[in-house]
Amino acid sequence: MTTLVRRAAVLLATVTAAAGLALPASAAAPTTAAAPLPCPRILAVCAHTAAGELRIITRDEPYIVPPVVRAVNQTPEPWCFFAAPGFDGDRREVAPWETVEAFGFDVFSARRGMCTWS
Repeated sequence: MTTLVRRAAVLLATVTAAAGLALPASAAAPTTAAAPLPCPRILAVCAHTAAGELRIITRDEPYIVPPVVRAVNQTPEPWCFFAAPGFDGDRREVAPWETVEAFGFDVFSARRGMCTWS
């Protein structure tokens, strides 16, 4: 029985690959969605520097070096990202489960919770 299942799986994979190769390039579906930011499945914020280095943020960070430029909030609460160290300067709130492809500024600090303006 196991051999039969393996053979069926190999046959299905071969047929699928052959059908994919037989399609002309113009018939292929366009790829418009950007690749997701790489991030382990954990309750934290995954942030990336301009060089693509991964930073995992689990607590308030008053000074982030090198600065991050994009992030994935994988927590059930909002986070506030700041353009200056010490939770200062321009800010951008990231909602729970939101992905930010580009903040529009380098992020030098981040803290858990909603952004507040005085």
